[in-house]
Amino acid sequence: MRPFISVIIKPTLECNINCKHCYHIPSERVPERMTFDILDKLFGMLSREYEAVWFIWHGGEPLLMPFGFYKEAISLQERYFGQNSHRVGNTIQTNGTLLDKRFINFCREKMINIGVSFEGPYNDVLRERTDAVKEKVEFLSNKERVFSVSSTISSGTASKQKEIYDSFRSNKTAVSFAPVIPAGCAACGDTVPDADEYIRSSIECFDEWLFDKDAEIPLIPHYLYVLNALGEPTESDCAHTSCLTKWICVYPNGDLYPCGKGCPGEFRLGNISDLERVSGAFSTEGFGKIIEGTVERRNKCIAECSLYKYCNGGCSIDAYYESGIDRTGGDSCRIFKEVFGHVLSSIEEIMVERPDLSQYNKFVRDAVLGKLINPMITGQ
Repeated sequence: MRPFISVIIKPTLECNINCKHCYHIPSERVPERMTFDILDKLFGMLSREYEAVWFIWHGGEPLLMPFGFYKEAISLQERYFGQNSHRVGNTIQTNGTLLDKRFINFCREKMINIGVSFEGPYNDVLRERTDAVKEKVEFLSNKERVFSVSSTISSGTASKQKEIYDSFRSNKTAVSFAPVIPAGCAACGDTVPDADEYIRSSIECFDEWLFDKDAEIPLIPHYLYVLNALGEPTESDCAHTSCLTKWICVYPNGDLYPCGKGCPGEFRLGNISDLERVSGAFSTEGFGKIIEGTVERRNKCIAECSLYKYCNGGCSIDAYYESGIDRTGGDSCRIFKEVFGHVLSSIEEIMVERPDLSQYNKFVRDAVLGKLINPMITGQ
């Protein structure tokens, strides 16, 4: 069996709000819903082919599907993988507007992680119904451990990352940051952040977190960058891992794509109904096009950049939308180089100078101490 795969399931592309940066333009948000026949075949193939699977329920807005859909979907999943099985895990990524106590209790019972897309005090910049979502986030922050927030940084918030972090820090809510990319709705608007402004603010936010001795939340992706800088065998954020063949996205009609970022039609990997094995999607013409451009870009990265071992050439879909899948130097590439480079130099300074670790937050302290205790740990 193959070891592991992450599967993004989009049971619907419809949404109840209109985020300005959505990967899916309005014409793509059709009312089609995923059937249990698709789920049954998907779960069956995955259970026979992979030792472990992580499911990310996405959209559209996944909670537009009725509560009964998820009860039946998880029951079907347990039928193939076993109840309370260590072979499978689930996350649901939602805009938060439709979360209620019944669904939250169901997630607690079934150990489903809840991720809410929310930008705290600047949520109105990209999204709607901020007050309703803020109430849900505050409730989850007080009650739930398997919960986190994803904040998408736009042109309107590129300089506000420290303020956004501070707002979640006060509630002890784990948060991750990622920039808007010029895909879907964002391709035609003005929501993509200026790369230099994003870099300055991201570094400022990291420095705030680094020296926050009372920090009780990891700051993502910066904490993962710290682990990578220390040589821990930890994958970085999804845009900087070698994800091809390790991720797949299933649309409501069973169409397959390499990830959930609203991939263009030329990268379609067939349909679940036409496959005998999920890995068969990685032998399709669409996947061949991704591989061809990705290899060309990565060869340039290897020749040009010393950070390749940390970023694996970056995200192919980000590159496609920013400068071309076979090209380096897009905004996402520039942002990683500068932000990770700053994290790397900060950690290298700590390891060389061995300062008083009490001045740093507990996440960095523990990571550094772990490296000092076991210096034989090497990178991936």
